[in-house]
Amino acid sequence: MHRHDPRLIIITETIEKLIPGATPAFLNVKVTETFPNAATPSEHTWTGDPAAVAERIFTALYGRPVAAGPSPLAQSDHAKARGDIGAMVEALTHADHQLTHAPWYPARPGDLVHIHYEATEHLQAFGETYVVSAGDHGLMDMRLLAHTCPDQDARAFEGMVGAFAVEASDDPLYTPWFEAGPACIAVIRDGQVVHGAPARHESEASAAGTKLAAMTMAAAIREAEQYLERGEPELALARLRSDVPLAPCGTPGPMADMADCARPSGHRPPCSPDADYTTPPHECPKLPEQLHAVVTVGAKVEDLHIAGLYEDRAAAVDHCTGFATFNEALIDRHVHPAPGLPGETVLNLPEENQYAAIGVQLAVAMPVRVMPDPFAEDAWAEEGKATCLSPDDYAADYDHEDA
Repeated sequence: MHRHDPRLIIITETIEKLIPGATPAFLNVKVTETFPNAATPSEHTWTGDPAAVAERIFTALYGRPVAAGPSPLAQSDHAKARGDIGAMVEALTHADHQLTHAPWYPARPGDLVHIHYEATEHLQAFGETYVVSAGDHGLMDMRLLAHTCPDQDARAFEGMVGAFAVEASDDPLYTPWFEAGPACIAVIRDGQVVHGAPARHESEASAAGTKLAAMTMAAAIREAEQYLERGEPELALARLRSDVPLAPCGTPGPMADMADCARPSGHRPPCSPDADYTTPPHECPKLPEQLHAVVTVGAKVEDLHIAGLYEDRAAAVDHCTGFATFNEALIDRHVHPAPGLPGETVLNLPEENQYAAIGVQLAVAMPVRVMPDPFAEDAWAEEGKATCLSPDDYAADYDHEDA
């Protein structure tokens, strides 16, 4: 399928010019992956013509190229006939976003608008040229300058030529954009094509098309950098893949009187009416450096029970007060620093309880230091080994032949 997008044409011609003066029909691109350290040297290759390479690059940057198809209004009508209401709304919404977010939008007085009509069974191909001028009350007019429709066809289809002329409109391009379609419209401003592919597709690309493509890419890069600085890499990637700025999310607010979500489409939760709101970075929960264990001793000194763990000592002590035998002075009496082990504690079991019959004889709050996970440290060490260079990586530096 022949593609008419000027960006795809520019990429294709750039690849073809890698060999100055080469004939494009005789060119192909070869990508090679070589494995020099394998026991038997081998390689993987991919070969394709410049157009195939250009299409892969274009798809990665902007999405798969499409040929000029039905106008947005025709797409909507086809979806409506199929009973697909979602596709009908999507066709109109996408066309509106594509127009209102174009870098050259809105139209200005002095713009020339050319509309191309494909040939049909009863009408041969022709074009119309309109000029945008200032109207009353800040509005704009768009009047027909010339057309190439043969007289007999114009008489047979009276009312078709000049149908998009309008007076006192706030957006004179809106109707032709939806009815004729973006692919059939060219907008010329200050002598340069700001929308639409050039009429010729020879090796020399249009300077205006190149400039517009560069400006569009520069705008995408600037916005992607802003998303990265805000900690939103998923939005930066989505912007680089789109040829227009990201549309608002538009999710309705949780309450009827709350505005819709104004954050860019594809953001991480939550939604917000503030377009500049940024989702805080995820932070994994961390264990405290020290916990306080509620330890109870039963009738026999070997009967120990850990009744709970608390980050706050006061909470652990409050738990202890639920036992009739609790006395805070007993904590200092039976809980001591472990000899030779800084930061650790030891519980001295009460000897007087060895002959008790039943019940909890002692309840204390005992500090317990949280130790690092040894498996996590081992995994970190293995990761470091995997990324370290070995002597084999420097072998080439010492591989010198004797003179």
